[in-house]
Amino acid sequence: MPKNKTAARKSTAAPLALLIGTRKGAFILHGDKAREKWKLSDGMFVGNIINHIVMDPRDRQTILLCARTGHLGPTIFRSTDMGKSWKEASKPPAFPKAPEGQKGLVLDHNFWLAPGHPSEPRVWYVGTSPPALFRSEDDGDTWEGVKGINEHPKYGPPLEDQQGPPDGSTLHSIM
Repeated sequence: MPKNKTAARKSTAAPLALLIGTRKGAFILHGDKAREKWKLSDGMFVGNIINHIVMDPRDRQTILLCARTGHLGPTIFRSTDMGKSWKEASKPPAFPKAPEGQKGLVLDHNFWLAPGHPSEPRVWYVGTSPPALFRSEDDGDTWEGVKGINEHPKYGPPLEDQQGPPDGSTLHSIM
């Protein structure tokens, strides 16, 4: 047994993957078991704003990311092979279409992803701006608004005019 407890912990640690989302794309920083050698992946979604990127702790292979893809707007992409390949959600989060002659909400960006409880293996949640919550039950392929939150009768000004996280901060999350 090593005298240095830190050395003992380092030798049995699992490799590390740090997911990085930026205004210029996404990256994965891979660390060895000792956390001494690091390798940065090639850029993914280069030139696009990545608001959040999350690995599913339930399988440690699936990654979802929130991207703002220029004129195409906000969407969600999913990888099941640690970022080697990506597939866009077939039905990304979106507010319902407004009736003729009425102004409806338009999604500006997705900024917070969270996998569901371990007892719900294919469930994901995403927070958006304007403030809303969406849920996917098929590993992030299709998204529906969470009833009782997005259609709440008190939802409206000033919330619907906000752009950014509901608390007004510019820092989204660091995990």
